[in-house]
Parts: sequence; C-alpha cells; structure tokens
Amino acid sequence: MKYIYYALLLSGLAITIIRWRRLDRSLRLFAPLYIAILVTQAIYDKQATPDEMRKVVFVYHINQAVGTTLLFSYYYLLLAKNRLGKLIWVALALYLVYFTAYFIRFPAVFLKFDPIDFVVEGAFITLFSLYYLIELYRSQEQVRFFSYPHFWFAAGNLIFYSGASFFMGFALTLSKSNKALYTQLMPIAEVLNLMLYSIYIKGLLCPSPEKRPN
Repeated sequence: MKYIYYALLLSGLAITIIRWRRLDRSLRLFAPLYIAILVTQAIYDKQATPDEMRKVVFVYHINQAVGTTLLFSYYYLLLAKNRLGKLIWVALALYLVYFTAYFIRFPAVFLKFDPIDFVVEGAFITLFSLYYLIELYRSQEQVRFFSYPHFWFAAGNLIFYSGASFFMGFALTLSKSNKALYTQLMPIAEVLNLMLYSIYIKGLLCPSPEKRPN
C-alpha cells in the first residue's frame, strides 16, 4: 500500500507540473503540498527501526502546518469574494498561533504522535469544503460538476477530512487502551488517503475552470 501511496503522490505532482499553465492559481498550490508530503514521508520511511521513526515524528507536525497553510490558501482563493473567505485568514492565524504556543508549552507532544493539530485542521477543511459545495450547487453558473476540478477537490477533502478527523480524534486514546484494535483500524486512514489522492488526480485532469461561485 505504501508504494501505491507514493505512486499517487508522484503522479499528482507530475500532472500538476505538466498542466501548470492550464491550471488556475489555486490549483498550483497543490505542487508545494505534494512536495511537502513526499519529503515528510521520505524522511519517516528512511528510518530503519521503530525507535528511529519515533524520533522524526515531529516532521509530521511541521508538514501539518505547511499543509494547513496551503489548503487554507486554496479555499481563500475559491471563496475570496464570499463572506466566509474573509474569515479564512483569521482562522489560519488562530490555528498557527494556537499550535505554536501549544507545542512550545508542551514540547514533548511535538516529538510524539498526537493528531490534535490534524483533527482541528480537518474540522476547518470539512467546513470549507461543505460550504463551497453548497455554494457551487446554489450558484447560477452552468457548471458540469463531474468535469469541474474544484468540485473534485472539495468533495475529496470533505470525504477524507471528515472521516479521517473523526478516526484520528480517537486514535491516540485507542492506541493506548486497545493497541490491537487500533492496529486493525489503521487501514481505514490509509484507504482514505489513497482515495483522496486518487480524487485529486481526477480533479487535476479536468478542464481548466473558467468561473467559480462567489
């Protein structure tokens, strides 16, 4: 499954670069997002033992901040003329300030598995995605949803972040109280990841959007 994950990430990055001039500015943000994820995963997978892997868990928290900034920027560009768009930068600032202070206050958490930053990001991205899809549906534009790239990105984010955030919200407690069950359920998160990046590829291959809902 790891190799499929890498293949999807590399394919998405390659498509983004190849179609760079055909993509609008918001979709170009996914190039650095892909790169950040690939670098993070490569650093983690390079470790030979579980103890060494635990020592580099902090790179996931760094990647989380980078990914959150890029995804918030993506939704800001989609919703810049909408009342929610004006609040996205405020939400991002609060997110980054809070977790910077949180990890400074509790540095041990920064160095171990704790998905709280992912769960909070997921709640925001779920909200943005749902709002965008509702606005897209309600808009007067003649949009063919299934050939519209932002429909796929928003739908993929909605499915992934709502499901993964719900699961990861219980993951830390579950990993301590029932390690066997936690191990059995982890493929859920892995499948959601594969599904998300497959949907991203579908979105990147759609025709360039000419309009977006305001």
